[in-house]
Amino acid sequence: MRRLRVGLLVEREWLSRWQRAVVDALVAGGDAEVVALIHASDPAAAPTSARASLWRLYNNVVVARRARAVRRAPSSVPASELTALGAVVERRGKWSQHFSDADLVEIRALDLDVILRFGLGIIRGGILDAARFGVWSFHHDDERVVRGGPPSFWEVYEGHATVGVVLQRLTERLDGGVPLARATLRTVLHSYPRTRDRTLLGAAGLPARVAREIRQGTLDPDALAPSTSDAPLRHNPTNAQMLRFLGRQARRAVTARLRGVVRADVWAVGVAPPGRLVGEHLTVEPVEWLPERERPGYFADPFPAHRDGRLAVLVEEFDEATDRGTISAFERTPDGWRLHPGVIDTGVHASYPFLVEDDGELYCIPETWQARRVECWRCVEYPTRWERAAVLLDDVPVVDPTVVAHGGRWWLFGTRKDAEPDAALHLWHAPALLGPWAAHPLNPVKIDVTSSRPAGTPFVGDGVLYRPAQDCSESYGAAVVCNRVSVLSEQDLAEEVVARVVVPPGRYDRGMHTYAVALGVAHVAVDGRRYGTNRHRAAREARARLRRLFPARRRATRQ
Repeated sequence: MRRLRVGLLVEREWLSRWQRAVVDALVAGGDAEVVALIHASDPAAAPTSARASLWRLYNNVVVARRARAVRRAPSSVPASELTALGAVVERRGKWSQHFSDADLVEIRALDLDVILRFGLGIIRGGILDAARFGVWSFHHDDERVVRGGPPSFWEVYEGHATVGVVLQRLTERLDGGVPLARATLRTVLHSYPRTRDRTLLGAAGLPARVAREIRQGTLDPDALAPSTSDAPLRHNPTNAQMLRFLGRQARRAVTARLRGVVRADVWAVGVAPPGRLVGEHLTVEPVEWLPERERPGYFADPFPAHRDGRLAVLVEEFDEATDRGTISAFERTPDGWRLHPGVIDTGVHASYPFLVEDDGELYCIPETWQARRVECWRCVEYPTRWERAAVLLDDVPVVDPTVVAHGGRWWLFGTRKDAEPDAALHLWHAPALLGPWAAHPLNPVKIDVTSSRPAGTPFVGDGVLYRPAQDCSESYGAAVVCNRVSVLSEQDLAEEVVARVVVPPGRYDRGMHTYAVALGVAHVAVDGRRYGTNRHRAAREARARLRRLFPARRRATRQ
């Protein structure tokens, strides 16, 4: 199948940063080419209301200045390299915009596969089928929750933990198009501009992914059903709503900044029997919590193994004074748990010491995103001596690398530190543990802050693969869920959340981000969070906030 021929439907002579990111991802993916620029204008003035004047002021001044995604891109698509068409739309009724028959003839003559809508409002009529796969448009909300607009606003206004994005093929029904791809991201409740950036830029790769799915034959857009959502149809907020919104934003901003300075996460690790599935809960009890770190810092990310009759748990040992983690090991002895500090020192901050066995050897694959590589360490003397065996991925800042052998291949799940690390799941595959590894063609294979980021050891039950993942919708490390993987291939990934991991209420019930199945014995390891205070973290947070408040002073000091 040929590369998809894409035409951009625009109103302005330039693209914003998020629109340019969409185009760049399309072109870089190699499954589409931008061949036309359709510049449309509407001579009729859009209806305005004095009741929403505060929203327009806020959007045109505050959001335009603080949301980098809506700013003008440094360079736009060169019109000289494209077929450029001009069109004037006709307003029918209060909102609907229609193209003339003459303009439609010219557009259809371009032989487009997709028209990507970057401009106009509610377009209807013949333009909707002027390309083979129709008009694709972003709705920067989950249309099952919020229809209308402004984009990503009402989730922040009402305090929702997440905000959705849907790439849809437009139909005559407002926000009732055919969903092609979705993303779910965390709202920044104290900052609408930052939420806007997150949704605009975080989902910019969706058209490229859909183009790849169409070309490899794993998606047929014509077979998809339109959305039937009857969610409330929202409009621009009134002046009274804007005053309430601004008050809430101010309170949330103060709370978020104070919390970041005065409150520190304190993690602990524990071991328990395997979880029991009760309804939609994977219950882990009783938990034997290991000792907390005596000096400022914590233990987290536990991965257990049982070899030569000895149970050990590798953990991240984080030191608040140095702001760095190393890999240590707890070993169970007749006298209790013995700590072996620093059994793996990667030279950079290390965490998430994922354990895996292959051909009788025990390996550890820690997170070392600061080095922009994924390293594999072989156990030389259990559990205290390890040697670097291979670099699995290079020049990729992978977060929480998690490997599993399944279906005759090895799979590596992880997120990227430079691309929505709590939401955008990436996948690699290889014929053997030590490689060579290849990126999955649909990366990121999933964008969902509620169930993407790895959270422990994948396991098989009744022949089905399950993958623990973090639910970061409330915050990083808020909870762990279990995904049931139904499709895992070199062309596709499909999974769904089937259970939520829970531990009994107690000292460490304020969060969890690891559920790891022991190698060689019927145990699991989990971690839990409590809140405390720490002067080192408080000082770092205070300095960071002062730098953001006084950027001019920072620049002057450097000069």
